[in-house]
Amino acid sequence: MISLFPVLFIYSQNMRETPVQEIVLPALLILFGTVLLWLLTRFIIKNNEKSAFIISLLLVLSFSYGHIYLLVDDFTLGDSDLGRHRYLLIPFVISFVVGTYYFIKTKINLNNMSTIFNVFAVSVLAIILINVTTYNLENINSFENELVVPPSVSLFNTTIETISPYHVESKSYPDVYYIILDAYTSSNSLNKFLNYDNHEFVSYLTNKGFTVNHNSYSNYPSSLPSITSTFNMMYLNSLTDDQLGPQELHISEKMISDGPVMQNFKLAGYDIIILHRPFTEMSSSSLFDLELCKRNQYIDSQLLSLIIRTSVLGLALEKLQEQEMRETALCNFSELPKQHKAFDKPIFVVSHILIPHPPYLFDQDGNPVDSIRPQGLEDWDYKEGYINSVKFVNKKITQVVDELLIDSENPPVIIIQADHGSQFDFNSNNPSNENIEQVMSNFSAYYLPGIEGDSSNDVITPVNTFRIIFNSYFNTDYDLLENKMYWINPAGTSDDAPEYFIDVTDILIAP
Repeated sequence: MISLFPVLFIYSQNMRETPVQEIVLPALLILFGTVLLWLLTRFIIKNNEKSAFIISLLLVLSFSYGHIYLLVDDFTLGDSDLGRHRYLLIPFVISFVVGTYYFIKTKINLNNMSTIFNVFAVSVLAIILINVTTYNLENINSFENELVVPPSVSLFNTTIETISPYHVESKSYPDVYYIILDAYTSSNSLNKFLNYDNHEFVSYLTNKGFTVNHNSYSNYPSSLPSITSTFNMMYLNSLTDDQLGPQELHISEKMISDGPVMQNFKLAGYDIIILHRPFTEMSSSSLFDLELCKRNQYIDSQLLSLIIRTSVLGLALEKLQEQEMRETALCNFSELPKQHKAFDKPIFVVSHILIPHPPYLFDQDGNPVDSIRPQGLEDWDYKEGYINSVKFVNKKITQVVDELLIDSENPPVIIIQADHGSQFDFNSNNPSNENIEQVMSNFSAYYLPGIEGDSSNDVITPVNTFRIIFNSYFNTDYDLLENKMYWINPAGTSDDAPEYFIDVTDILIAP
């Protein structure tokens, strides 16, 4: 029963964002490990109750370790940083050894104490289970019936739908590459907030024929709403009208994978290649012809990851996650230039690269670095690590672009765009205008062969990215939406804070 407590407790704190089926894997893994350890201990010491108390002690120490580690982070005594594994493990090991020795040697009858602990464990689990069950019964269809793309925008009635097979076979349409660099802030923002001049990379892209937009902003401050908005070519604000409850916005996993952008490319006769689905909300789809650079679904389970991270095994998990993230990023860089050779049809390639977003896994030359921090993988403290990541991704994108533009007779469309900016010196409770500017400023560069015009100084946001692409190459007539930027209110919707999306356009662009 104690082994189930960490799973159910952490799920109960995150059940608004986590489907209930996610508890099955971690619960079974921990329960199986607990039973195995208890049987082994009982075999050694030949006592049921003593074995149970020893394993219970191990569970309590193991699953409290990560929480205590976060509390003592950066705690110093003189010149010594005590918030490190090498120091924290010592009292935990001593506690387990002393406790085990006591339970083995004690002459006290532990039956009564065992009964008391059983009652306590049952009571605590019952309370959690009642809360979890009540919530899931009240929201039984919340994850199955999430908000979906309204019929009016799920399929756009454009000329793309009537393209003939002949045009598809002749491959008259250009290949399209959409490269998302996670949290790559704009060059202006890099200069202003990090004192880093990105002129060399911008000049390289400009000389290659890219339009690098100097006034680009994301429509939303985080990955999921930003990317969902981009792949649906619309703002998400209307979705809150039908949200399932206060302080939450459920976005259907199909809104990215089966949204109008994917559908339009498929209707145009394109093969769709996905290089890394970055979050579980982006489901697989029958529209995808090929998926590469996949990550391990078990390591990427958010609930399992959080449970392990708050345990003594957290360090090992982060090591595994970081190595997998390195391999995924390198896979993206490697596979991007290869795809045009493998398909007879025009291709639409989506590559989401989790650089320069923390954790900072590479130095500027691409050598692996260790970025383990008590905060886990979401650490914005290390500015030098971010700048080194920018330098590294610049080098890799330069190599990718060089390879993609080798065929000068049939050049592809290339969009290099960040989903949002950086978050240094960020006050999440009361963000300043400069905080908002830094987070909403995103890098954006377009390579549009055959299209005249310079939009480098125009205000542009990702919601119009594919409206521009479709209008430019597929004879569609999408209206360009007014560029609006929305901050997401962490309090959600309530009587005190009625707005979920807060319009910050006037903060970023002079009225």
